Amino acid sequence: MSQDRPIEPFAAAAEEFNRQSGRADGTAVAQSLVAGLNVLRDAFYARVHDDVEKLVGMDSMLMPVSEEKTERVTKREIALFEIAESAACVRKYSFLSSPRDWYMPWLTELWIGELQKESRSMARLAAYSGKRSTDRRLWFADLVSRALPEATRAPLVLFRLMPLAVRVVTATAFAEAEQAVRFRDQQAEELPAIADCTLCHGDVLANGQQCRECGNPLWMFKWLTATD
Repeated sequence: MSQDRPIEPFAAAAEEFNRQSGRADGTAVAQSLVAGLNVLRDAFYARVHDDVEKLVGMDSMLMPVSEEKTERVTKREIALFEIAESAACVRKYSFLSSPRDWYMPWLTELWIGELQKESRSMARLAAYSGKRSTDRRLWFADLVSRALPEATRAPLVLFRLMPLAVRVVTATAFAEAEQAVRFRDQQAEELPAIADCTLCHGDVLANGQQCRECGNPLWMFKWLTATD
């Protein structure tokens, strides 16, 4: 999987989005989704790998055989979950008025197109589609832990924040600002400390941006482990 697909050009994806959705903002939606999902994928990997290694320490039995392969496999799992969660969000909150079966394949092709012909990844997305929100989250946590055993040492709240983070990205890309704020409020219920950042104040950021102080849209360990 390409680590960072370029923001431009998105002409073909934008044209297909506009044709399927009846909207005219396909370029902006595509750019925003890729920017936001890239940041979330990399931030989540940093939380379950880099932060665990720095703050908790690495058990020699958990050390991956191949660091590069482990990162690639883990980031693929993160990306597939993001795609499935974004599609579920679009469906549940009616961000598209037209039939929505096309959205997941469209997003997959847009962001990680080289996986379209990889049967295991496509099967993973199909399986996610048949699960409820809680079941998707629990299965995702299990899959990430299999790919990266030290992920089991990350704060559990991280896995509750991640689906909502994908929803924030999706709502923001679709210019559903009020819904994005509602999703952020749900995250604040899970982790009240996110509102304490003196730099971003826990506000919804533009997709692709990240707060250097707290890590918003996916918070650093000292925030994930904060207590009232």
